[in-house]
Order: sequence, then structure tokens, then C-alpha cells
Amino acid sequence: MNTKLLGPVILACLALAASANGQQLRTMPSGTWATDVTPDGEIVVGSYNYVDGFIWRWRTEPAPTIIPGGTIEAVSDDGTVVAGNIHDQVVDADVAAIWTQATGWQSLGWLPGALSCPNRSQSYDISGDGSTIVGLSWVGCNSRGFRWTAATGMQELQVLGQGNNRCSAISDDGSALGGFAASQGVIDRTLAYWAPDTSGTLIDPTELSEVSGFNNDGRFSVGTGALPGQNYMRAFVRDQQTGAMTNVGSLHTNWNSDAQDLSEDGRTVVGYDYLSLSRQAWVYRSTDGMISLNDRLTALGVTGAPALLACRAVSDDGNVVVGGAAGVNPLDGRGFIVELSTSKQPWTNLGNGLAGTNGIPALAGSGPLTAASATSVALTQGKPGAGAAFVVGLSTSYASFKQGVLVPKLDHLVLLPALSGAGSVTLNFKWPGNLPSAFSLYWQVLVGDPAAPAGFALSNALKSTTP
Repeated sequence: MNTKLLGPVILACLALAASANGQQLRTMPSGTWATDVTPDGEIVVGSYNYVDGFIWRWRTEPAPTIIPGGTIEAVSDDGTVVAGNIHDQVVDADVAAIWTQATGWQSLGWLPGALSCPNRSQSYDISGDGSTIVGLSWVGCNSRGFRWTAATGMQELQVLGQGNNRCSAISDDGSALGGFAASQGVIDRTLAYWAPDTSGTLIDPTELSEVSGFNNDGRFSVGTGALPGQNYMRAFVRDQQTGAMTNVGSLHTNWNSDAQDLSEDGRTVVGYDYLSLSRQAWVYRSTDGMISLNDRLTALGVTGAPALLACRAVSDDGNVVVGGAAGVNPLDGRGFIVELSTSKQPWTNLGNGLAGTNGIPALAGSGPLTAASATSVALTQGKPGAGAAFVVGLSTSYASFKQGVLVPKLDHLVLLPALSGAGSVTLNFKWPGNLPSAFSLYWQVLVGDPAAPAGFALSNALKSTTP
């Protein structure tokens, strides 16, 4: 099927779009630390002046928005909900908290029995839709992993191992939770995973290791562990389906390494090497292996960068990396944002599909996205003969929709005739001229399908970016 509908849609989007920012390194003042980034790489959060937080739409805003009263650990996919930690003046202790623009900071409370500890609870991560927060609280002064939602409140996760537990990460879809449990001793840590029903699994209590992050659907996790044959802790990627654990390596043979996050395709992993108080940030890519982030910037022609100490998070496409750098004073840190390439791939798969009759409808784009070039956006694996619609957005919203996730902001909706007998449709058009470099659009298809959880299947989302 051919159509010329999308050319005008793109031109309409262009009328609203701001020109792209080409800077590849942003650093923040001393006393800051960047802790998370939204999947599209547009919104960065972290701590500010040690006791406050910040939210920064860094391409369009000249400076971060300061969120006083609490530090920020993680952000929802649309940037509207954050998990962090505040000081509760009533009990004179730090507690896990949630923040939105409408409500401000709100305490998540703590588990019963935490009254004797210096802090009652602590947030570490948040699900993509902002509904679920994970972290640790206390029973006596033994740490316990928790899962919090507005409906359930703070729930204690199954106690694993021989003592202290912490839930450090949750997948975007909320299906996988991970962290560590004490194993052979109170201080030792070993891999621990939990399900949304709070039940848990201890992988191997004889090996020192812990989980730091997941990809969107929880299939892959990253962290650090004393892998077989290694004398130091090494960054790893673990396949949850097969149990296979891949050693990512380290920059220095006699340093430890820790993986913090990974891109959605698993080809980019970010983290840092550490030895005593020393840190060095790195980015691992399947194409060229592990290279320090400072060296990657030097290769890109970026000069004057401070010592980049730790990568904390990466965008879904593996291009935007955030973390902490050395500050002006030896004991200070400062947040950073690095864009590894301003020459982007024309099409990026952002995932977040929802299965229907033929599984997850598959959306793919082709074409260089240069002026007047032939462009194609093709859907396959939809329900044969079903009605469908393209959602095209200038930005992402990652909004909940029919038990799935609608990634693009709904700037334009293009209704389509029924899908073919094979459940497919192809849109062919000429890419408009006069678009700025690094101009992005986001695409996803809704397919009417009674076999889907709420009557609609969703394709994977795509990001198109002009060269």
C-alpha cells in the first residue's frame, strides 16, 4: 500500500520543532551528580547541592530545574515522576520518597521495625510508568528489599540469603526486580532477583555479585560479580532466560569493574572501574569493546573534559550517557551528560510493543532521511484485515495505553485502511527537505486486535533521525 499522507505530517511536525542541540558534553556545577536519563535521552535527573534534586530537559532548557527537599535517584519514562530520598523532620531520618509536579515530595514510609535505624528507607529505582519504586528498608537494623506502589504501599520482598537484602533495580515494564542478598557473611553480596508478587530467587550464594540494572523487559540484567577464574569483581551482562553470564571486562586488570545500565539492544553497556577511592567511567560497545569515556570523547574531538568517574545510565539507543565527573575540589563531584554521536543512525528500534494475534506487530523504517529520498515505514505481523493507525510524535510520552506503552507523544494520528490479508502495510513517501540535522520523529502503530490484552496490539516504537 502506498500513501503520501506522511509527508505533510512531517512538515507539520517541523513547524513545531526546535533545532537540535549538537553539544556532545555537558557538565554541571560541583555538588551535582546525574543518576538517570529517560529512554529517549532527553531528560536527565540527579542530585543537586547534595540535598536537592534536579530535572533537566537538557537539549531545550538552558539550565536544570531544581527540585528542593530531596535527592533524585531515578525517573519515569516520560520524566514526570521521580524516585528519591528526603529527610523526614518528624522522625529525623531519611526516607524513600516519590515526587510529581502536582504533589511535590511524598514519603513512601518504611517497613515495620525500622525505628532504631539511622535512615528508615531508601529509593533506588522506578518502573517506566512511574507506578512502582524499589529500594531498601529495615527490620531492626537488617536491610530488606521493598517494592512500593500507591495501591499496595511498601511491601517487603522475600528475604533471601543469610541477612541483608537490597532491591537496586526494576525493569521498565516492572516485571523483573534485582539487587543482592547477603550470602556467606553479613557483608558478602550475591545475585538476588524478585518477581512483582515479592517472591525471590537466589542465584548462587557462593559467588560475590549484585544486580545494578535491567533492559526494558527484564530479559537482560547488568551488575558486578566475582566471576569464575577472576580475582577481581567484573562487570557482567546476564541473560535471564538462559542464565548465561557474559564478562564485559575492565579497563585495568587490577581494578574492579561495575556495569550500571545497558541499551535496549544490549550492544552498549555503561559503568566504571574502581579501586579504593579511584573511579574511571567507561562505555562498552559490541563493535569496539570497553573504552574509557574520556578516551571516547577525545576520539570525537572533544577537548577539556574533566575526569569522568562513573557512568550511571544510558538511553535506549546507547547514545546518551549520564553520570558523575571530578569536581573543582578533590572531594566534590559534578554531573555530566555525554552524547556519543551527533551523527545518528536514521532509524532506532525503541521496543515497547504489545502482542496480539501474531505476536508483537513489527515496525521497521528504511531510507537515509535526506531531502527527497525514498522513505518506507512498514508494519508486519499485525492481525490480518484489522484496522490500524500510525501515531507520529515530535517527542516521547511513554504513556500507558490499553495495558501497553504508547511511546510517541500523540502529535499526529494517521488512520489506515484495513491491514492486508498478511497483517501488513507499507507507507512509501519522499522525505521532506529543509529539515535540520538531528531532527527526530517517533513512530508506533496501533492495531485493533481482540487477542491483545485490551483489544489493541502495539508495534514496537521507532525513532527516525535526520543526518
